[in-house]
Amino acid sequence: MYTEILIKANIREDLPIEVKEVLEYLFLGKTMPTILPKHDLFETTRWRLIGNCNSFYHIPQVFNFFSGTQLFSRSDLKNNGCVIELFFDWIQPYINAEIGVCIGYKWYEEHDAPTLMYKCK
Repeated sequence: MYTEILIKANIREDLPIEVKEVLEYLFLGKTMPTILPKHDLFETTRWRLIGNCNSFYHIPQVFNFFSGTQLFSRSDLKNNGCVIELFFDWIQPYINAEIGVCIGYKWYEEHDAPTLMYKCK
């Protein structure tokens, strides 16, 4: 079973280089970073699929836009190990938004509606 993930957020301009490299890898297809940030997300095997995985059954296909200060991505993947929740937890400090602003959603294919994700840190 797949879970759709949509991310729509403004990203801080003062990103640490290792964070910028991870975002460029996930959403622009650049080379995988040699140094990963310290976070449980990077202990999972599926973190690399965020932003570039798509099942045959979901439409539209993968779409990514990352300009360095804006991020929009839509993809879907099997949420093994809660990788989607870990991604949203990891990216929280790098999002330029007030607490309480919606920054995306996750939508499990057997649910009737998505679960909205909010800026909380």
